[in-house]
Amino acid sequence: MSEGPLAHAVRVASEQAYVDGLSEGRREAWERASGARPEPASKRLLVHLSHSIERAVMSGPREDPTVVVALFQQLRFFDREREVYARMAQAGMHVVVAFADGGVHDVPDGVHLVVLDPDEPLASEWSVVALGPGAGAFLVATDQYARDPRERGEAGRVFLGRWGYARAQAGTELARLRFALGDRLPASVRRTVDELLGSSMPTGGDPAASAGTTGEAWATTSLNHMIDRLLSARAGARELRSQLADAQRAAAARAAAAVDPASGLPTAEALDRFAGPAGPETLPVGVALFDLPGLDGSVVHDDDRAAWFAAHQVAAAMTQPLGPVDAALRLSEREFALVVPGASDRHLAGLCDRVGERLALASQGWPGIALAGRVAFAVTATRPLPLADLREALAHLPEEPGDAGPVDAGRNPAGDRIVVAATGREGAPPRPSPEPSAAARHRGPDDVTPRPRPAGNGGGSGDPVAPPPDAHAPPPRPAPAPPPSRPRPYLDASSTGPQPVTGDAAADPRAAAQEALRRLVQGDRGADYDVFADRHRDNGGHPG
Repeated sequence: MSEGPLAHAVRVASEQAYVDGLSEGRREAWERASGARPEPASKRLLVHLSHSIERAVMSGPREDPTVVVALFQQLRFFDREREVYARMAQAGMHVVVAFADGGVHDVPDGVHLVVLDPDEPLASEWSVVALGPGAGAFLVATDQYARDPRERGEAGRVFLGRWGYARAQAGTELARLRFALGDRLPASVRRTVDELLGSSMPTGGDPAASAGTTGEAWATTSLNHMIDRLLSARAGARELRSQLADAQRAAAARAAAAVDPASGLPTAEALDRFAGPAGPETLPVGVALFDLPGLDGSVVHDDDRAAWFAAHQVAAAMTQPLGPVDAALRLSEREFALVVPGASDRHLAGLCDRVGERLALASQGWPGIALAGRVAFAVTATRPLPLADLREALAHLPEEPGDAGPVDAGRNPAGDRIVVAATGREGAPPRPSPEPSAAARHRGPDDVTPRPRPAGNGGGSGDPVAPPPDAHAPPPRPAPAPPPSRPRPYLDASSTGPQPVTGDAAADPRAAAQEALRRLVQGDRGADYDVFADRHRDNGGHPG
């Protein structure tokens, strides 16, 4: 399928935005790899990041000394990971855990405990920092005491965090915790940490880039990319569930909405399902508003049949490319709308292109109404749907936009990008056709009058070189021989055998049939005449 002008414009803009964002994306990736830019994260994500660091420390090659410091906020969060940290201590690592809730805390042998004051800043941290002579990893997140409504229970807690595998940054975070915990750390642990930092931190002549080596930056960037992909897939699953639920609500709304009698499309009442307030789970919806001034012309006003036929043409053009959860609506005499739940900008633009092509085709025949105009479309999560903003955006083009290309109408107050374009103008302009007469509409195959062929070999083409129309026709077949004549007692019934058919019956088979029926009912011998008598006599008195 060829790409329409709207879909082409959206694709080009998307590709250009990607190219323009490459340099910005490189700087952003470097900031994320260095841990210089904290970003929001749910508890669900922090659990996975913590497990990835713990698995890297336990599964990878290890050098002594290796120090692991973890802040769990509460003991109940540590209980789930108790076995992991017990194995770290058994492997000879220096392990420190800290949480803020009071009381007696039972920790595994070899694990050093620090009890935090609930009012100190470290009590709001979820941190895991691991550092060895040749590697390091860190996760530092601060509780925002807020919840992500898209998640349930504890998984919805929101933090602001940073993470990575840069050894220099991990050393910086370990030094921060060393001074923040101070004398609450056992003397042996303080001494080990100080020696490790002194030997592993960059000296004055070494580069002290917090993003670490190139390999460390690559590893952290790859981790962040995989995290983004997984979060996107999870969001896509949520969106799919929302779209399925929305499809059920859409079917119920369309069934309950009033129907426009001319087009057969639902009216604006079907938009009531989009009247509720927007929330975090609100499904983005593609909305396209078509303004077709030809449906407000004199032809429509003067001829009810033309108005009905034109409205049905528009309805057919709009509904044909739609999916099962999409809807086409008639908002007024000249305004129609497409509502496409879960649509992307490119998908919505492609639908508008296909609708415009069908409107252009429908404009060619009777009743000669030009189904061309303007369309404004946007993908939005705003509720109610921003139809008023789309109407205002239509003012970027005149009512007769000609062949104007897509126009960026800017963003509405909700931040939705609106595009306006001409529609329904592909191909030749519409040519009004006279309405077929009643006789022509009911004409049968026997009423077709053959057109006389022009004289001459040119076939009336006016080109002396052009071959006649039947130059390449196959040779005519010989006419088939007429079937042998045999008695037709059901048509030629009479007292003296077959009778000739004369008058109108000789020229018209239908008249012959009528004459035969008349003879059958009113034969020379009355109503009791046996039409098979002659046939019996011709066959020697034996039927058959």
